[in-house]
Amino acid sequence: MHAFSHLSPDFGGARELDRALLARYDAIISTSEPVLMMLALRRRTASTGARLVLILMGAEKRVERSRVPGVTKRLLRWALGAMDAIIVVGEGERGYVVAEGLSAPERVHLVPFGVDTAFWTPGPGGPEGPILAVGNDDGRDYELLVRAAGTRPLRIHTRRPLGNVPPSVTVTGGTWQDAALSDEALRDLYRACPFVVVPLRESSQPQGQSVTLQAMACGKAVVLTRTRGLFGGPLIQHGENCHLVPTGDLRALQEALDTLGADAAYRARLGAAARRTVEEHFTSDRMAEEIGAIVQGARR
Repeated sequence: MHAFSHLSPDFGGARELDRALLARYDAIISTSEPVLMMLALRRRTASTGARLVLILMGAEKRVERSRVPGVTKRLLRWALGAMDAIIVVGEGERGYVVAEGLSAPERVHLVPFGVDTAFWTPGPGGPEGPILAVGNDDGRDYELLVRAAGTRPLRIHTRRPLGNVPPSVTVTGGTWQDAALSDEALRDLYRACPFVVVPLRESSQPQGQSVTLQAMACGKAVVLTRTRGLFGGPLIQHGENCHLVPTGDLRALQEALDTLGADAAYRARLGAAARRTVEEHFTSDRMAEEIGAIVQGARR
């Protein structure tokens, strides 16, 4: 089977896809909304034998931020209805799509996110750096994290503007050159920090899974906000392989930072269990295999 993956969000790419590729491939996989709309229109107005598969993230957020939420929801329902399969990486996302009638339940497939466990690995040396937070999406609650951190050394790597922060907080990534952190450099940051914090705002969309799983694969304890869209479902367990905190709870986040900062044995236990969890359930190879099986089985 010949599959084409088109990830570019620009409309020019969508037009090129329409002109040259629809008749050439057995399956087309996309994460792009412009491409989604073009594919839906093509499916509705002309025959194409290609299986159309969308990897969907953030449907609820897209509707909430629209100036015309009702119209946006109807448009999504129309477009998603033309897909042969929809892949999501979190149960919260799947629940929203099904509950709102955006797609038939049997076409919405949950595939756990995965990372390369041969690259993201524990490294030599001890945790000498500050507490680490990484990520650019607007679902990150860095403002709450800065308040919770107090005078603890904290590094936040993000392109998002954070305004004034106390001297104990280092913010990097504010410029394009600074933000272009290589995977090797990011892995070094994970390895050097005592633990990683992924503070999130409430959402049904899975958020922070890349950073969380990369850090877990590096054998690091992670403080993660428990949201409706928490990826991993029952596989992410508080006190077993991760330290979960409620959304918007300043005291709980402060207590989490206190606990992990003071208890090296707890950090080590969480980190070792985190690595095993990723190896067993969240590898990129497994993710690719599951996506491949869904594409193969999608109706034509």
